Amino acid sequence: MSSVFESYEGQFSTITADITARIGKIPNLIGTEKKTAIGVVQGNIDEAGELLDQMDLEIHDVPQDNRGAAKKRLTSYKHELERLKKEFRQSQVALGDETSMRKELFDREELYTSEDHRARLLDNTERLAKTSDTLEDGYRIAKETETIGLDIIDNLQGDRDTINRIRGRLRDTDSEISKGGRVIRRIGRRIVQHKIILAVVILVILVIIGLLIFGIVKIHQKTSSK
Repeated sequence: MSSVFESYEGQFSTITADITARIGKIPNLIGTEKKTAIGVVQGNIDEAGELLDQMDLEIHDVPQDNRGAAKKRLTSYKHELERLKKEFRQSQVALGDETSMRKELFDREELYTSEDHRARLLDNTERLAKTSDTLEDGYRIAKETETIGLDIIDNLQGDRDTINRIRGRLRDTDSEISKGGRVIRRIGRRIVQHKIILAVVILVILVIIGLLIFGIVKIHQKTSSK
């Protein structure tokens, strides 16, 4: 048979014997002594459970001829541990006198009430903290939105001023164009007038030249006839 499995069996027997002895003393204990004894027994029960888990794993290494008997003993150990757990639960309420029982029940109720009250306070505190965080986030978002809105208004104001300046420049440009058009029209009229005057002058000059030529020809003819 596996020596490891047998070692676990020996440890289990020692622990269960200690558990049995301590469980028998718990009903006669009160206060701190009882709490200490309960803690020790609970630790031993947990350790015994771990030993059974180890035996569950180690049983596969037990030789085939002895494995059946080992499994039966392991099952018996499990039943024994369950019985000890039941006795342990019963021993915690089987106090030596009614006064001690009432005191312990009162202490437990007060402890549970205190724990429940503390849990409620913590829950309310967490809710208040979350609400405060939510309000702070809302306030921060509102301030950011206000800042963005003011920036947008400033930008719009700047854009409006720019548009007004452009409109003023366009009006000035239109005015200058209108003035330029009037000047061009006046210049055009003057050019036409100058052309007419020039044509008249040229015509007068041509007439004068023609008259001069005609006079010279007449004079030449008279001279020739003499």
